[in-house]
Amino acid sequence: MADLASISAMLSSIKAATDIAKAIRDSSITLEQVEYKLQLAELLDKLVDTKIQIASIQEIIREKDDRIRKLEKEAEMRGKMIYEAPYYWLDTGSRKDGPYCQQCYDSVKKLLRLQKYDNNHWRCMTCDNSYVR
Repeated sequence: MADLASISAMLSSIKAATDIAKAIRDSSITLEQVEYKLQLAELLDKLVDTKIQIASIQEIIREKDDRIRKLEKEAEMRGKMIYEAPYYWLDTGSRKDGPYCQQCYDSVKKLLRLQKYDNNHWRCMTCDNSYVR
């Protein structure tokens, strides 16, 4: 019976040692997994930062594209403007459109149509300049 008790104790000891070895083995795997997960989390963090930077760059590009379109439109418009003192006309190809306020166009690049209030008198309703021709 002592032999059986000894064998049982040895099996218990072996089982306990095996459990400890498995725990140690599992601990090292867990540490490796933690390191792997930490590196993966850092990678994901960098990817998120990169996506934010890309979105910011896309917004800058969109703003610059809008600015380029606006400047191209202004350049095209300048090419069609005809100054006949004291005001501007817009050359549409088939006819002259206008007249437009010289003050508003020269100062803020806005085409503001003059309003006729007398035979040869025109007035800008925005800057209140009067023109006689």
